[in-house]
Amino acid sequence: MDAALHLSLVRGSGPLHTAIAQQLNDAISAGTLRPGMRLPPERELAVTLGVSRMTVRQALGELERDGRVRRVVGRSGGTFVREPDGGPGRAGGAGIAAELRRQGGATSVEPISADIEPAGKRVAAALELGRSDRVVVITRLRLASGKPLAVERSSLPARLFPDIEDMDLAISLLDVMAAFGVRPVRSVERLELTEARPADVRALGVRREAPLLLVERVRYAADGTPVEFARDRFRPDRTRVVLESTEVAE
Repeated sequence: MDAALHLSLVRGSGPLHTAIAQQLNDAISAGTLRPGMRLPPERELAVTLGVSRMTVRQALGELERDGRVRRVVGRSGGTFVREPDGGPGRAGGAGIAAELRRQGGATSVEPISADIEPAGKRVAAALELGRSDRVVVITRLRLASGKPLAVERSSLPARLFPDIEDMDLAISLLDVMAAFGVRPVRSVERLELTEARPADVRALGVRREAPLLLVERVRYAADGTPVEFARDRFRPDRTRVVLESTEVAE
């Protein structure tokens, strides 16, 4: 069933795509957009809101990253509201990093650098590459109301993403990957405590060796090929981990 929406863009101080994503997210939370509903096409939303299709695509990318919608390709495809996962942090949701961003109130992302370099031992092992194989290393700063929340560092096989460093990296990396025909379907994440490095001190405004939450992630394509190795470092004083579970007998 397609959703009938009555939207009017409320322009604030932040990016337009963030404002649109927030409106759609509010509609999902309020039940105006129910699980299984298909959103209007990007072109229709763009005309309704008076913005470009790219802005709408960025907004939908944010919602997809946060596990609020899913995109289906093909004749009967589109953007659909996802079934609820049963609460914050439940297995099968959008992932640890997405949950930390959501609970930390992330509002935007700023690209720091995009460099091509040899994979090295650790990245090569995660991406199943040779150590001398080239990877694109994308470093970005995640902000919450203008304040640093996390430094995100993703390594991608360069052969799969030629000239990706020339693209707009202030949008969802899933959207960027999709532009190259790569759509991750599974990820494995690990959460641990780490210490701030000099680069983290500058980016996050913390003292050296301050405790940070490290989320290490590998994303996989449908054929099992690893397509991203990421290490995201969060300020623990600006986010939290809330888990909901069902009590069972031990």
